[in-house]
Amino acid sequence: MARGLLENEADLSKRQLHLLMQVSTIFNSSLDFYSVIQSVIEEAVSAIDAADGGVLFLYDHSSKSLKVAASYGFRKKTVNEVMLKSGESMTGMAFAQEKTLHFQTSKEVAHAMDTMSVQNAKLYKQSAEERPLSTICIPIIQDNVCTGVIVLDRFKQEKPFTEDDIRLVEAISSQAAIALENADLYRNKEISLEKVQRFNQTIIHQNEGLSKSVETHQALSDIGMEESSFGEICTYLGNAIGKVVMVFDPFGDVKASSTEDLQNRKVLKSTIINHLHSKNGYRNSNEKDQAIVGLEGEFLIFPLGRLTFPLGYLAVITDKRSLTRFEHSAVYHACTVAGLQLMKKESEHKEQQRLTSELLINVLSEQEDDSDLSYVSNRLDTSMDGYFTAAVLDVPQEYSKEQEEWLRRCIHSAISHLLTNNSDIQVLVTEWGRQVVLIFHQEYKKGIESSIITVNRFMNDFNQLIEDISEEKVCRIGIGKPVKGLLALHQSFQEAKKTIKFLKRFAFAGSTSWYEELGALRLLLNNKEDELANYAFEYLSPLLAYEKRRKGELFQTLFVYLSTGQDLKNASEQLHVHVNTMNYRIQRIQEIMNIEFNNPTDLLNIQVACNIYRYLYEA
Repeated sequence: MARGLLENEADLSKRQLHLLMQVSTIFNSSLDFYSVIQSVIEEAVSAIDAADGGVLFLYDHSSKSLKVAASYGFRKKTVNEVMLKSGESMTGMAFAQEKTLHFQTSKEVAHAMDTMSVQNAKLYKQSAEERPLSTICIPIIQDNVCTGVIVLDRFKQEKPFTEDDIRLVEAISSQAAIALENADLYRNKEISLEKVQRFNQTIIHQNEGLSKSVETHQALSDIGMEESSFGEICTYLGNAIGKVVMVFDPFGDVKASSTEDLQNRKVLKSTIINHLHSKNGYRNSNEKDQAIVGLEGEFLIFPLGRLTFPLGYLAVITDKRSLTRFEHSAVYHACTVAGLQLMKKESEHKEQQRLTSELLINVLSEQEDDSDLSYVSNRLDTSMDGYFTAAVLDVPQEYSKEQEEWLRRCIHSAISHLLTNNSDIQVLVTEWGRQVVLIFHQEYKKGIESSIITVNRFMNDFNQLIEDISEEKVCRIGIGKPVKGLLALHQSFQEAKKTIKFLKRFAFAGSTSWYEELGALRLLLNNKEDELANYAFEYLSPLLAYEKRRKGELFQTLFVYLSTGQDLKNASEQLHVHVNTMNYRIQRIQEIMNIEFNNPTDLLNIQVACNIYRYLYEA
């Protein structure tokens, strides 16, 4: 079943890459844009299952409106007469905002189309049987100016538009922008008869560039279709444009390079980390994709896969702040190929997580019996024996939907990064509802202490990686005790979930704790917050009242004294006071609170009250 799903994903990626190559070949085969634009619309509608019709609008400066340049699935005689103003209907909105818009429901479509003029609404009604059920509108950006919009409509219920469909049409839109620019050169030739000789030389040069561009695009597409390595992409592109090319993972580690000389590696990594940190993905997810330019113009870095949280980066080492038209086209195509491969790997990773979840669901729920464990362990490619430790990563629910999505991608990318760089660690990754679950496995012979050290090191590295790119406290982490054998895994998982419950109630986002570290405090989970507060104030209120009147330091002294195990010398050093002063304060605290620290009952009550106060009011 898993292999079939992965093969379907691979087939989908190959179909998309084949279409992108086919469109690229069509665009680059001629300078006459209008001779091929109709074919491109037909190819796009044919390749995207959800699309039943499509229209390409171009902006006409004389009429200051968007006019139909090509269409498919509509009555051409009437649809060609439609002229939309900026902001009018779905197309005009995408043009005005200069960003991709996805109208997912018929209600959203109807609301947008109600802004059409009476004349345009009448023409549209004559050109189509009915309004679409959903629509995607992708602007064509040429030299940072929107010059047109590609519109695909769905009229049937069977299949909705997907994110992959949108990314594919965005790639076609970028190719159309290049073709439009070439078409402008062709039109200038026709209207500039007095410059025929000079323009002929330009055309010859352009044709040579186009020929080279087609050859380069074909080679890069072949590399993508054959699922070749990132090293081959870097080597071919580097040779084609005569520059050093490198591919990085999302955290700035080199995945491939066209050269063995990596002298810019640290600067490039720092730039990528700063980009992620300053971008805070979810805040700028709608911005147009821009290359990251080195301070001295010594390199250009292009995000791969997506804008919200890139799957990687492609860097070009250059002494120029901009690339030639051919270089930019070749680099963009290489980014498309590399991005599609990264998205395919991400899809395979998500599918593996889904299958892992299906296999572990009974084990984590304590519903698996011994007869099924062998099957589960074989499918997960792990042993039934050894130490298993469950860690639960919980994203706080107070974040917005966009912010939470960015943080989840950040979490999964960080885990993938660490596992890639630590191949000796055995970890299963899956999701349980809204939470990400890590299952650590270690052989018996390495010992339980080694298992604890491994988990701690991994989680410390994870938190450090997240802190480098995000100012937000990404998630709470609860870790259960290591248990013997796969059958006992549910015990560690339940402890990890209880730890998360404790951290949600008493600690801030970003906290990490083992279940055992909670000690007796785990009993607090069974009481209401007001009951806990009453208990704490019952013992601490005399000292709190005294502190309020005198503004002294006895309350802090009490906390430090208890945290050091009633070690006067250690506590006095932490508070930077003489040990005699510390002794006096402790005696004064006992008098005010009417307790004796030598009394085990008094000591226990005060320790519990202080811990409750700390978790309720200081977390």
